[in-house]
Amino acid sequence: MLKGLLARHRFVTALPALAIAAAMVVAAPAMAQDKHGGKVVINVHADAPNFDPLASTEFGVHSRLGLAMNRLVEWKTGPDIGYGQFVPKPGLAESWEISEDGLTYTFKLRPDAVWQDIAPVSGRPVTSADVVATYEAMKESGVQKGLLAAVDTITAPDDQTVVLTLNRRNVVLLQNLAHQNMWILPTEAFDGSYDRNTTVIGTGPWILEADEVGVATRYVRNEAYFGKDENGEQLPYLDEVEILPIKDLNARIMAFRSGQVDIWFGPLNMTQMQGLQQALPDLQDVQTVANTQSELYLNPSFEPFANLQVRQALNLAIDRLGLGEVVRGGGGIGGVVGPALNAQTLPEEERIALYGTPDHEKAKALLAEAGYPDGFSFEFTVLNYGEEFVREAEWIQQDLAEIGVTAEIKMVDTVAGQALGKEGDYQAMFLMMSPFAEADEYFTSHYLPGAVRNYTGIDDPTLTAMIEEQQGIMDVAARQEKIWEIQRYVYENVQNPLPIWAAVLLHPAQADIRGWHPMITQGFPSLPEVWVEE
Repeated sequence: MLKGLLARHRFVTALPALAIAAAMVVAAPAMAQDKHGGKVVINVHADAPNFDPLASTEFGVHSRLGLAMNRLVEWKTGPDIGYGQFVPKPGLAESWEISEDGLTYTFKLRPDAVWQDIAPVSGRPVTSADVVATYEAMKESGVQKGLLAAVDTITAPDDQTVVLTLNRRNVVLLQNLAHQNMWILPTEAFDGSYDRNTTVIGTGPWILEADEVGVATRYVRNEAYFGKDENGEQLPYLDEVEILPIKDLNARIMAFRSGQVDIWFGPLNMTQMQGLQQALPDLQDVQTVANTQSELYLNPSFEPFANLQVRQALNLAIDRLGLGEVVRGGGGIGGVVGPALNAQTLPEEERIALYGTPDHEKAKALLAEAGYPDGFSFEFTVLNYGEEFVREAEWIQQDLAEIGVTAEIKMVDTVAGQALGKEGDYQAMFLMMSPFAEADEYFTSHYLPGAVRNYTGIDDPTLTAMIEEQQGIMDVAARQEKIWEIQRYVYENVQNPLPIWAAVLLHPAQADIRGWHPMITQGFPSLPEVWVEE
């Protein structure tokens, strides 16, 4: 479905040329384009299995919810804000105060926020009861519960005020509240008034108008949205947004080349990017270090992987630098905290020493000490994140074969794979980590008992205490030292999951797209200020 020019642009009638001598002509100042109007199409290489933000961390869900929903605190975006840089800005909360002891957060809601005019909520004002209901549900059973682990009570002294009291200091709480999964829902989402799996009711810049599996998710402008740009102009600029779930990489490339897609989202390697640039020399080439990394989970319920020496042996078998160069064509070696957070991950030379220096002889010796001198076989569940991700898995398979370990690859789709992880129904699993913007997210999601990505059942009291300690350290340098200490502890004592590689992330956009600033968090936070140049 190629978009015609009339669907993409507004036109003005050109004035006739004036037959006047050049010396007598006074040029009129150019009229600034009205940024409002138009449509943008984005490819997201997966459908949304449902629209319940409490049910999963699936990017296909949260990338779509971001167009229709808001958080209490949002990410500021713009040309001067780095891809992984968190600068808080008001969302549904117009202001907040933090007590001197860091244990009480008081939020004042903006009075102009209303729910979208969809039954049964039907455009009523947002109240503190909505925030309380959302956060209570998340704390009880949502995938976000780790982000609220330090919150003791959530109260609403009046309709416009929400108070969070903490059982311990958490210096990243504001960033947790701005997390990509922390969408605020109306109370009706929790009392059975509607099914949040199928109905999306938010306060965001666009209203989800239709979702056709395998075809498109379509949005129209929310005229009641509270957002304004820096000049006080009403947001969003775009009248319509469409997300296409094009799963085949070649089909996505052809859609972008033909102009069917305006903004690229998802895997793309350098060779493919060069092909796009040859076809579209004016496209916008935006590159960042990926905020995700591939990870290898080793289930300790499978006897060999319960042994730390075996996990250490597998770590020593994998040639990550070779993988990154040959398969990905660039990027950074993984770590307990991924390389996109360059201020919090271990220094690159240390990550290379820990994870990027394969030693097959030492790996074989560790296997022998663990009781597996002849190696062993296991089922290697690989989530299908695309061609290059599968090639990473095949590279690992070949490296493990060098130490006598046979990995039998079993391909599954991403939704099925995450379900297997939650159920613990796998032996080894290779997946792409969710995009995280703070070291604390890595720690709380991977290593706390019951956490959303703790697929290996880690329950280490020492590690838990260290994670909770760093949350309360107010001094930046002291907290940084603790963050590094935690990563070294995980390497020495846990080795699960094994971090692999963070690729270069490419975010091309068509030449006529303006205001596009990709950010580490899901939901396309800069999209309300994106517009199409005539």
